[in-house]
Amino acid sequence: MRSDLRWKGAVIFLAVLIFALLIIPVSDDGKNIFRFQPIRLGLDLKGGIELLLAPDYRLNINGLDELHEQLLTKIKAAHIAEPEMDYLGSLDGDRYEGIKYTFNSAEDAQRAVNVNAFPSRLKMDVMGEAKQLNLKTEMKGKVVNLTVTQELQDLDDALQRSLAIINHRINQASAGMAEADVRLDGKGRINVQLPGIKTLQEARELIAATGRLTFRIDNRIVLDGTDMRDANIGFEQGKGYVIRFDFKGNGARMLEKITTENVGKKMAVYLDETMLMDPIIQDPIPNGSGIITFGNATKEEVEKNAILMKSGALPISLRVVQSTQVEPTLGQEIVHKSIVSGIIGIILVIIFMILFYSIPGLFADLALLMYAIFVIGFMALFRGVLTLPGIAGLILSIGMALDANIIIFERIKDELRNGKRMRAAVHSGFDRAYITILDSNITTLIAAAVLFFFGNGPVQGFAVTLTIGILVSMVTAIFVSRFFLEWRMDKDPDRYARYFGVKEVA
Repeated sequence: MRSDLRWKGAVIFLAVLIFALLIIPVSDDGKNIFRFQPIRLGLDLKGGIELLLAPDYRLNINGLDELHEQLLTKIKAAHIAEPEMDYLGSLDGDRYEGIKYTFNSAEDAQRAVNVNAFPSRLKMDVMGEAKQLNLKTEMKGKVVNLTVTQELQDLDDALQRSLAIINHRINQASAGMAEADVRLDGKGRINVQLPGIKTLQEARELIAATGRLTFRIDNRIVLDGTDMRDANIGFEQGKGYVIRFDFKGNGARMLEKITTENVGKKMAVYLDETMLMDPIIQDPIPNGSGIITFGNATKEEVEKNAILMKSGALPISLRVVQSTQVEPTLGQEIVHKSIVSGIIGIILVIIFMILFYSIPGLFADLALLMYAIFVIGFMALFRGVLTLPGIAGLILSIGMALDANIIIFERIKDELRNGKRMRAAVHSGFDRAYITILDSNITTLIAAAVLFFFGNGPVQGFAVTLTIGILVSMVTAIFVSRFFLEWRMDKDPDRYARYFGVKEVA
């Protein structure tokens, strides 16, 4: 065997082995020997989790503390003994439902209500931002419970931007293969369908990167990422890779005030409740523009934090108000029939290739088997979710993979009929077929790109699966099939011509 065929065969064998290991689980719980998860089925095949996200109208702890100070001023002005203060409801993230006041007596509580210490509507500054608050008062003896909500400005626009960020982050995490469905439900809420997800915890982890960005000093929130305009990686001499960030409007003014008052302290950056970094404030930051240094951190580490800062800044806080385990939308019988039909179709194609092209057809079938391993391995590598549109894209790319082999074989036949010897006919046939295969695949890739950029959810899944299938089919048809042919005819190429319908070669 020629030396070039030896190393080509070794590369193909190693690639098949690696991708086969990616899709082989080692236990029933779905884990495998790598950190990658096997392919999951989509909502229409296996179900998943559906989340309903609504704007969080509650104030965070800092806002409630500022409200308490303002209400306490009114209570003291009425010569009422200072009540005992506590937060109302259980902690959810950094938010409570409101404030609970316990007075010395029921008479004190009633007097506080009578002097309008707890108005139903109140406008105040929360962390330097003007907010309109709604207070609902409930008195039980000497206890007064205040349920506090805020009125959100430009809610429709904020929901649209939040939807875009969530959709972007989910698809970015899975290279467009999660086939998640993210949309507004028409009632001021965001509906998120996550295929293949079994538990609410797993669903929360998947969209955690779309959470709320906050800046904290001494574990107290002093600023959030609502007004952050941009965050990107840069390099500065003597400092290494840094994050350059920029705040606008009220956020810039708040940042200057906070950094001026807290020079020398750490200001930690959190995404939800996960700390990304905790840099020390070296100097006041005027105009909202500053940098975060990391010392000897790698470019990849700094870039990851910059991406999380930039795309994690949701314009509003969202909370999960409902989670539902979604059952498959297709019945088991339909899924079973679809799988059986697909298997029968592939078997018929394999038989056709063997009957029509003999040994070359068998090699094309082997290349097709490797093609399937590569495509499924890529989907497992990117934690792809398989749905009916994805299966359609896979089947379509299988047809195109075989079509490429047929074009190559027919080109080889033409070269043999023109009097070329077998080895020259194979080389010329592949060279002539390459341009035809490339042209046909490029047109399909353009259509797939249009579907991906202008589609959503299952449409994007179809486009990604089709694109991967086309690219892999070109590799298997042009390189793997060629390897098999050259390997088979290496010792006696002219004798191999009979498999292409040519009995004698001049």
